[in-house]
Amino acid sequence: MDARVLDVLTGAVSLLLFVVLLVALPGVVPEGMRPEGTGLAYVAAFVIFLVTMSGAGYIIKEKIS
Repeated sequence: MDARVLDVLTGAVSLLLFVVLLVALPGVVPEGMRPEGTGLAYVAAFVIFLVTMSGAGYIIKEKIS
């Protein structure tokens, strides 16, 4: 598969994952931690998104080489 297509597909899947995490993670936070926990959930969603994008980029780079 072409590297450009892989790059676009991984970016789209990672963005979809990010949106799902932004919606789902704040609902998982326990009731007692709502104000602070919601912010932590958003940060966790962003970190997971970054790790996903980095991992996908690394794998694509290895496939191209």
